Amino acid sequence: MVTLLIGAGLIILGIVVIAHDRRTLLSGLLPFLGLLTWLTGLTPVWLASTLFVIVLPLGILGEVLTNDGYWLLSRYGTSAKGYFFLVGGFLVMVFAPLFPVLWLLWRSVLIVKLMLAIYGYVAVLIDAYLLATVINALPLTIKPTKILILGAGLIKGGVGPVLRRRLLGGLALYQRFPKAELIMSGGQGDDEPEPEAVAMHRFARQKGVPESAIRLETNSTNTATNLSEAKRFINSGDRVVLVTSDYHLLRSLLYARRQGVNCQGLAVHTPHFTFTCNAFIRELGAYTIIHRYLIPLGLVLVIILCLI
Repeated sequence: MVTLLIGAGLIILGIVVIAHDRRTLLSGLLPFLGLLTWLTGLTPVWLASTLFVIVLPLGILGEVLTNDGYWLLSRYGTSAKGYFFLVGGFLVMVFAPLFPVLWLLWRSVLIVKLMLAIYGYVAVLIDAYLLATVINALPLTIKPTKILILGAGLIKGGVGPVLRRRLLGGLALYQRFPKAELIMSGGQGDDEPEPEAVAMHRFARQKGVPESAIRLETNSTNTATNLSEAKRFINSGDRVVLVTSDYHLLRSLLYARRQGVNCQGLAVHTPHFTFTCNAFIRELGAYTIIHRYLIPLGLVLVIILCLI
């Protein structure tokens, strides 16, 4: 009964957070912990929940790391970083399916308990980030006055597949709300012949969007500056929709929140599963770099709990 009440409390708290502003990791973490609390209290369902919430994300993480290590070694030759990713990813993939076995047989052994807890913490972080992304990709509840499309790298000087999907998603939304303004956001990389926003502008004009409906932001160099530079086109009363790839959505919205841009997100589907998994893990890595306290604080708490 206590377990069910704790789970319900976490889910209700998560709903309150989502209703206030869902652009936070808590929008995924609180409901996820609530559901996990319920599952772990319903034996033997806890084993299935462990397999789903811990083994699956660790397996995906291991696959991504292994793939990145192989790519680094094949492209740049022998390097410590390449071997670290390759070997580390392989060990994570091997360990993931052993997680339930270690839990059942040796969880009372301190070193095993610590290892399981650390892996579990990382897996929960992955799951919470994924759930928060899904929650922030829910259907729009506003009629936009500004549609902010985030740039992506140009391919051979032109609009590549990722950027094309973002543009098509933004233009489809513009067709539904033709009074909205389009903000094309993207600067010029070292290997790009022109700013991304210029190529995006050309693409939109070819699709029939009038010049008067487009604003260009050409100074940004990353997601953070996409938002900080685009702010000059956004007024306090604007209803903004941010358009970007599904794997990139949550981090973009978090930057928008930091910059004081009140907006909702439109997630553009990325069809390639392997690419999406790799990109999603990198996004989570970037998020943990921004919030540097997450990993050390979580690991300290995990170790304390194991020692109690």
